[in-house]
Amino acid sequence: MTGVILAGGKNSRMGRKKAFINIEGNTIIDRILSIFKEVFLEVIIVSNTPEDFSYTGLKVVTDIIPDKGSLGGLYTGLVNTKYDRSFVVACDMPYISKSLVKYIIDIPKYDIVVPKIKGLYEPLFACYSRKCANLAKRQIEEGNLRITDIYPYFTVKEIYEDEIRKFDSSMRSLVNINTPEDLSSSLL
Repeated sequence: MTGVILAGGKNSRMGRKKAFINIEGNTIIDRILSIFKEVFLEVIIVSNTPEDFSYTGLKVVTDIIPDKGSLGGLYTGLVNTKYDRSFVVACDMPYISKSLVKYIIDIPKYDIVVPKIKGLYEPLFACYSRKCANLAKRQIEEGNLRITDIYPYFTVKEIYEDEIRKFDSSMRSLVNINTPEDLSSSLL
């Protein structure tokens, strides 16, 4: 299985590159990479500034279809993987739990395995089959950039709060840092 890190965002709400924010002595990207390197045989970073990630020694790819947000990053990641399944995470999620990632990727027989909290999906902390790539591309071409709009066309396993708390009692794995205020509140 492949671990895909989406790091192609514009960072407009944060005002600086979120992947390189330092939290508790490590950048967010390095925190994610330390877990991904232990769990996955292949790790890919999707970024429109690949030079920022050359230090990692990993495969870094740029969006195949530029400026299409997270769905464009997901599509690019899935097309560039060696394996049929990928775990996808955003580069602004500093507290991911290795045990929760392993739990999600060990669930077989679904095209998508995704947390669903209070009725909302967490599409950037989820496992996807490579089968999702073609529909993602078609949706991009049609101008629909909502990742969750591909879900009805695939087998989806939803992971709920009670399951998540078994592996991450505080559910911090799902915290993402989009603004300076998010960063301040996450450090409390």
